[in-house]
Amino acid sequence: MVKLNINKGTKQEVKETIKEFESQLKGDIDAKFKIIEDYENTLKRLQADFENYVKRTQKEKEDFARVVVAKTLVKFVDIADDLDRTLNVLEKTQDGEIKLGIKMVHGRFHKILQEEGIKLFDSKGMKFDPFQHEVIEMVASEGPEGVVVEEIQKGYFMGDKVLRPAKVRVSKGKENKK
Repeated sequence: MVKLNINKGTKQEVKETIKEFESQLKGDIDAKFKIIEDYENTLKRLQADFENYVKRTQKEKEDFARVVVAKTLVKFVDIADDLDRTLNVLEKTQDGEIKLGIKMVHGRFHKILQEEGIKLFDSKGMKFDPFQHEVIEMVASEGPEGVVVEEIQKGYFMGDKVLRPAKVRVSKGKENKK
């Protein structure tokens, strides 16, 4: 075994150098761990951003599809109104077979609309709601002001959203006689 001749001053210097080196290494290691932690946090944020992007684009696609379907179905709702008017006219005729045929088409058509989540809503007697009603005329009536007194064209919901607002006449209250 070889013994080095190190005096006490040199031993102290070596210990201090080792401590400085250890301290520097610890600082370097801490800095590297901080860099790693920053990269991990950045990666987590990017991953969360990407997941949110995927969810958002999926929701946008679904919303777009709903809008396209709604635009198409509102045209069919107009046909349903035509069938209603046709049935009302046919009630005054004597031809039972034609009435029966139209009633069957009418029933089937409304069933299909229902299956697609389309529902009629009745407005007469309801308080005017600008999201559900389109005012055609304000009329004097015995009823309270702001209440629907006549429904000109039916309104429809698609799910919980208004597909087509009802066209209505709304009470402006009693007419003042001078």
